[in-house]
Amino acid sequence: MKTTQSKKKKDTINNYWALILDTISIKKEFKISDLKHTLELKTYSLNDSSIVRNLAQKGEPTYLDHSHKMVTDFKLLIDSIVDKKQIDRTDFEKSLNPEFYAECNLSTTEIDSISGNLIYLNSSLAVPDTGNIWKVLYSIKIKDNQIGKIEIKETDYVGM
Repeated sequence: MKTTQSKKKKDTINNYWALILDTISIKKEFKISDLKHTLELKTYSLNDSSIVRNLAQKGEPTYLDHSHKMVTDFKLLIDSIVDKKQIDRTDFEKSLNPEFYAECNLSTTEIDSISGNLIYLNSSLAVPDTGNIWKVLYSIKIKDNQIGKIEIKETDYVGM
């Protein structure tokens, strides 16, 4: 007589966030050497379910939470588009706590001020559905009509 031993299969619960259809746009005009420049920022969701967190406690079935990566597109215009740049959470990895970074997402990007060819910005990064938020203050230099690299000035914990 042959007996089969059944293996208990663990259930996995998958929670997928709803599509985010909003786009936040900011447009700022400024001058460099009497030449009018316009910087456009657009922050939106890739709706890709690429950020996955296991929210299960020890001993509970696996509970995977799938949220969407957010990005900000930068466009520098003089008469027409002269340069483009896209940022996402990976641009801030070195300035954030590794545990926070593993679960965070870009939330907002704003222009603080513009002084000559230096643009001061801030971006908020958050762990979805938690209120765990960090703000990164940084600058970008416009040189030869090109958007320079991000220079991080400060990283501040906003709240939990």
